[in-house]
Amino acid sequence: MITSIEHLSNDPFYEIFDYLNGIDIYKAFENLNNRFHQLLNASSLLFKIRFDHSTSNEKVMNNYKQFSLINSHQIYSMYLSRSSRTADFFSQFTINSSFDRLESLVIGQLALDILASVLVNLTCLPRLFSLTTEGWNTLENLNHIYRLIFALPMLKYNQLILFGSSSSISLPIANNKQSSTIENLVINHGCTFQELFNLISYTPQLHRLGFIHTSITHENLRNILPMTLSNLTHLTIDMQYVTFDEFEIFMSKIYSKLKVLSVFSSSNDITYLNANRWETLISNYLPQLEKFYFKYYLRFDDHDNTPEYLGERNQFNLSFWIERQWILDAKIDFPNIVYSIHPPRYIKKSFFFIQCCSLSF
Repeated sequence: MITSIEHLSNDPFYEIFDYLNGIDIYKAFENLNNRFHQLLNASSLLFKIRFDHSTSNEKVMNNYKQFSLINSHQIYSMYLSRSSRTADFFSQFTINSSFDRLESLVIGQLALDILASVLVNLTCLPRLFSLTTEGWNTLENLNHIYRLIFALPMLKYNQLILFGSSSSISLPIANNKQSSTIENLVINHGCTFQELFNLISYTPQLHRLGFIHTSITHENLRNILPMTLSNLTHLTIDMQYVTFDEFEIFMSKIYSKLKVLSVFSSSNDITYLNANRWETLISNYLPQLEKFYFKYYLRFDDHDNTPEYLGERNQFNLSFWIERQWILDAKIDFPNIVYSIHPPRYIKKSFFFIQCCSLSF
């Protein structure tokens, strides 16, 4: 019979600890008794570390103290929350080769020059599969940052989030010896189409891609060389000033087997509501597309200059859209009219839903 908690096997503790912050686990159990001291130092136990830097200085220092007690080879994931104190952590601790089981790392709110020094040390980690970094943009050029990211030997997922002034990326097209292992790339900062093509030339194994296009300058996209991404199945694009013509040229430059496309646009180009243009684009360049999500934000103009759609009525009620169950609807979310295309909410009542939500332009 089990007479006390100490007589339980390790398995239920492992299951419970999986839901807890590793620092809190150490605070609660490290000095409890010899049984838990041995359990916490067992190589089979892996910790998820989360630093909440929104607390007092005293609590932050206590967290640092507890962190220093944890064996680095037992750390599975680390999350450093968004705070100006994130730099304090790296001034006291270095992520080095002893973190040989670290698989996921999230770093919030770090100046890019400090981030660069952190990335240099990460190249020695044999199991770092996921990296999310959030930085204050203090550099004019991001080449060095992306070179360090692409050099990480086992990385599968990468997201770079930037705040502050815009920067350029002038990396040349990659050669055969500069291939990255990244399969899921999220470029959560503004970049041009040319910069995007240069970046993804380093990621031939790419399955999922997301990026933001915020440049006001219109590019000559016809000069961009086409690129084959045979593994790419998911694409998410957030655009502000890109016309539909430009978007169409961009899509024609990527050869892939895309299955899921998500597009967010706030352009004043009303062509985004032309169903015939969408049908032509999808039929010609995305024949394997299975899911299509689209949001178009049309802002009310104070001077009554809001663009109007003057094409044929109810184009999205034609067979191409009904067969795929891709539905167009609209709502007013002041100061915008938000048009969206999505699968029906109730597939069995899809025809009824289409009739009710179709728009008369």
